[in-house]
Amino acid sequence: MPGMLFLGVRKFGWFIFLLILTLTYNSVAVAQEPPGPPRPTRTGSLVAPEREPVVLSTQSSSRVGVQTVIEFAPVADTYIASNLPNQNFGGADGLFLGYNRSELNYGAERVLLRFDLDGLPGDADIQSARLRLYLSFSDPAYDTPMGTVLRRIAASWGEHSLTWNTEPTWGGIRASPSVGSSVGWYEWDITSLVADWVRGTQPNYGLEIIGDEHVQQRERAFFARETTTSFYPRLVIDYRLPPSDTNPPDVSVDPLPPYSTRSFTVSWSGTDEGEAGIAYYDVQYRVDDGDWLTWLEEVTFTAHEFSGAEDGRLYEFRARGVDNAGNAEPFGDAQAQTRVDTAPPISQIDPLPGIIRNGGLPVEFSVSWSGTDGNGSGIQCYDVQYQVDAGPWFLWQDCVAVSVTSATFTADRDGLYQFEVRALDNLGFLEAFANQGEAATVVDLEAPFLQPRAWMPIIFKN
Repeated sequence: MPGMLFLGVRKFGWFIFLLILTLTYNSVAVAQEPPGPPRPTRTGSLVAPEREPVVLSTQSSSRVGVQTVIEFAPVADTYIASNLPNQNFGGADGLFLGYNRSELNYGAERVLLRFDLDGLPGDADIQSARLRLYLSFSDPAYDTPMGTVLRRIAASWGEHSLTWNTEPTWGGIRASPSVGSSVGWYEWDITSLVADWVRGTQPNYGLEIIGDEHVQQRERAFFARETTTSFYPRLVIDYRLPPSDTNPPDVSVDPLPPYSTRSFTVSWSGTDEGEAGIAYYDVQYRVDDGDWLTWLEEVTFTAHEFSGAEDGRLYEFRARGVDNAGNAEPFGDAQAQTRVDTAPPISQIDPLPGIIRNGGLPVEFSVSWSGTDGNGSGIQCYDVQYQVDAGPWFLWQDCVAVSVTSATFTADRDGLYQFEVRALDNLGFLEAFANQGEAATVVDLEAPFLQPRAWMPIIFKN
């Protein structure tokens, strides 16, 4: 029996020890748990701390200018309650939304805020604007999301004088997100409204948020600007200022040769007096004074081969530049031109007399020729060949200048002399020899003599 009593005391002692240890651990754990922010109050006469706008980020780009994200604290905020229509809540550190049907019975509750945006430049391009409110609690605690309506306020109001009965008029709906029941930040996108305020198309009297106002206990509680925590309302604005470079580049097409082949290289160059620098080029062309056609768009290279051009047609080119600040140079007149030449020239021997006679050998007579290159690059020189009877062809004139269109030929025997000419143009296109006579004459010095016919012109030389 004494042993059993001793065993019971030991077990009880261990139980007491474990209980003390557990209580100690829980006390330490509770003490180490960070305290949450106190719930906001419904009424009071608090004074909001002074809060200057905070620049969250800034980035400068020669293309888009200066982009800044800035955060504003409200200069006034409050809420109004329908069942307390003559009471002002501007000194409370809470903003209440929805419907209160608890023992307080505030009725419908609406939130109003106003921000001073005078610090924003008048030429600011608003990229986004988000109203952010921190939810302290919701009632019911695990309520489904509550729909809201955010409107522009259309008349002035005072933070410490506004009541339900003096509620200002409002404009159209600018946002309508829902607010859940989880503690944390909630946002309303009011980009268009802030843009109107900055541009001056709407006066800035602030905004009003209306929640679910059905008669029930359903409300949301946010921190007001009077809170001493970091959970005060804020308006986060992302805006851009235009770049300082407003001058477009100066771009032109480099000169082209008067005549080109079917494929040729077009090049261009330019400068940008501003700091942005040229971002890309656009190049256009036209054919025979027709409509301008786009050839290259938004290219960064400065030379490219133009191919598939048609013979004899005039091609004109012009280019423009767009810099990294978005300044686009307007297209001007044609800056370079070239005519396409893809065919060789055409030439021929002028007619010769049918028979040539004189008193003896050698016989000399004049051979002349002519040619044309149409709209091409022009004839550079001529080659002339000849044949005696049915013998081989011999080159007589080798690339004589275009200004030389005749020469004296010396025949050293009787026979049929035939001549053929070809031309070379300034682009190197060479007319082909057909090895067929274009003009012919008979040199007749030995008896029996040929009798001339009526169709056969005869030249007698002394």
